Amino acid sequence: MDLNSLEVKKETATIALFHPTENTPLTNDDGTPMSVTVYGKYSRKYREIQQSQQNARLKRAERGGKMKLSASEIVADRLDLIVGCVESWNIQLDGEYPECTAAHVRSVFERFPWMREQIEVEMEDSQAFLSA
Repeated sequence: MDLNSLEVKKETATIALFHPTENTPLTNDDGTPMSVTVYGKYSRKYREIQQSQQNARLKRAERGGKMKLSASEIVADRLDLIVGCVESWNIQLDGEYPECTAAHVRSVFERFPWMREQIEVEMEDSQAFLSA
């Protein structure tokens, strides 16, 4: 086996959404599957957001001498990372197809935490971003 066959080939992957309790694919009224396209953990975008967050923590620590970090800050940073890694989506909400903006993504992920969890699990999965 050559390691080149395991090289990251894609920065993004499209993730199909599933009903949180029935494990069936979700579809829009027009019959298209609900999906979200995200940047994966090996992408430049993911690393930039993650490093920006880490740099902000380090700057805070340098100013105060001791890093103070709460659980709510960690959760907020993780949500920011996931929201920042959403490239596009095809979802229906309240009879509309909402525009894929950071504000809409954040609102949907806060309203439907199971959706955020599905996206988070898939964007951390190496197989979605490796060559076939």
